[in-house]
Amino acid sequence: MRFALVGGSRSEPKPKARGACPSCGAETVAKCGNHVIWHWAHKSLAHCDRWWEAETEWHRRWKSRFPSEWQEIVLLDQSTAEQHIADVRTASGLVIEFQRSTIHSDEVQAREAFYRRLIWIVDGCRNDADKYNFSNMHSRPDEGGIATFRWYGRSKLFARWYTTKPLFIDFGDHGFWRILRYDPKTKSGLAGLVNIAAFVELASSGRTDFSSAGGPASC
Repeated sequence: MRFALVGGSRSEPKPKARGACPSCGAETVAKCGNHVIWHWAHKSLAHCDRWWEAETEWHRRWKSRFPSEWQEIVLLDQSTAEQHIADVRTASGLVIEFQRSTIHSDEVQAREAFYRRLIWIVDGCRNDADKYNFSNMHSRPDEGGIATFRWYGRSKLFARWYTTKPLFIDFGDHGFWRILRYDPKTKSGLAGLVNIAAFVELASSGRTDFSSAGGPASC
């Protein structure tokens, strides 16, 4: 976690600091080592949100593109009492989840049902081969930034993220792409090259939740 409650206020970790989890209220300790990103961890070592994953520099860099007051927002379903921490929730209620680790399709669906207005941003550089394979397998983008691609790699990257929700994949220096369509049978798809700064501005504006074009599984 980037933020814990210290004296009732959201605070970033400092060496030897103690705080409380904004979600469950349990005691947290600041982890400020030389080889890991500074973060808060539950003293019990068990995180209260089963959807949470260890934060990396990639997560932190993406979160930092948005105001701190939009980061790590605790959301509660009043009807079920289920509670989760959204990576980013904008002022208009759009949730942006930054995902680096592999998660089961059942969890993908569960998160989408819980958050409803949701965008996925996936780290396409976790497996180095993925970014190079994608770069070699997509066509030259047209004047609107749209390219076709055919996936020949063994990686299940696109099959794993076969969803109707807006999906963006960050391939680092190989581009930030929105995956518009994907056919798991032919392994062919359609993707749009996106300017990150323009995306952040639009996502922050409240003018759209990007749902009109759907996700890779949309017809």
